[in-house]
Amino acid sequence: MAEVSATRENEKALMDLIRKFEETMLRGIELGDIATEGVDVNQCTLEGLDQILQAGVAAELILSLRTPEGEIINQPDLKNQFEVLIEPAKDVTNVIISDKQNGKFKMNFTPKVPGAYKIEVKINGDKLANCPFTAQVNERGLVVVGVLNLKLFQGDELRNARGISVNTIGKIAITDAFGHCVYIFDNEGNCLRKVGSRGGNAGQFNYPWGVTYLNDNEILIADRGNNRIQQVDVETGTVVKSFGKRGKAKGEFNHPIDVCLDEHHCIVVTEYHNHRIQVMTQEGETITMFGDSGPEKLNHPKSCIPYKNMFLVSDGGNNCIKAFDQSGTFLYKFGKEGNMLLDSSNNLLVCDLDNKLVQQFSVDGRFTGKTIRILPSPVGIATVPDGRILVTCWKLKNVYILK
Repeated sequence: MAEVSATRENEKALMDLIRKFEETMLRGIELGDIATEGVDVNQCTLEGLDQILQAGVAAELILSLRTPEGEIINQPDLKNQFEVLIEPAKDVTNVIISDKQNGKFKMNFTPKVPGAYKIEVKINGDKLANCPFTAQVNERGLVVVGVLNLKLFQGDELRNARGISVNTIGKIAITDAFGHCVYIFDNEGNCLRKVGSRGGNAGQFNYPWGVTYLNDNEILIADRGNNRIQQVDVETGTVVKSFGKRGKAKGEFNHPIDVCLDEHHCIVVTEYHNHRIQVMTQEGETITMFGDSGPEKLNHPKSCIPYKNMFLVSDGGNNCIKAFDQSGTFLYKFGKEGNMLLDSSNNLLVCDLDNKLVQQFSVDGRFTGKTIRILPSPVGIATVPDGRILVTCWKLKNVYILK
């Protein structure tokens, strides 16, 4: 009889455990008790709330999970239980939660424009104690952190630094318009190669202006005075191909001043005196042309930046930036003309030659920042893989480093 009684007691205990587990499961489904068991959101903290946030610059907050006793909890699987709400949502990008050591998590986001942002963090539906809170985002202040010391070959002089481009391994190409050549430097400014001299033959230049890397080993150069684009192997200094001649027809140019690649690796050429943009295959065949007709015609454009399904064009004669769709239809305009760069956070950085600074805009045209000191004659701009921003200044014949 004792054995039967013990068996019944065990069965009863097992049923009680099952019932309690089911109740807990139901509460977990409704309230998230299981996922956040042992976590007290009133004890959880966000670090970094006192930092100065800038438009277009990634912000980082540190989230610490704690028990009701205040001890830090190491539960990396809770990352998927976080919810971050930032308003206005349209002005925020790159919202990422990632694991950090010692039971902490990183919350990164990039505010696009200056202003007040309302931020709320939840763990499985439960708000942190100090949420929601308001963070003020300021205009970005681009800081000059130094000058790239360009070490040329003996006897050489950089006479008029113009276009600049950097490949994925940090090699820097700079055109010297008055020197009629292109220099290749490593990321410390040591000259690796000089390409070209004045003339009209292959490998010679007549006021080369814009430059871009086609790949890590080859560059495209807007050979302005020769009305052509030259493709050069930077390892050997030899010309791979050349296309274009003076004219207004497809495949012809009148002072090509800038060159770049779009997301499809098509070549985009800015023609200063034809007042247009020409999009071409890598073989030099024209795909489309735009800007030289319509109600918002270009007037001496200086550069063009492809962005998703748009082209952002620096319109020199009209002193503004104009946006066109892929078919060449005008969309909107803003800001002030100048050579441009679109960085990894989709900030549009514009060399404002007249005002001696670099300005920053969102791609929809809102002003978001500028350099905090004067830059003499900024004309070319590029980013380096390590995050530095390089600006050529032709009057001082050097390259400034921004951050």
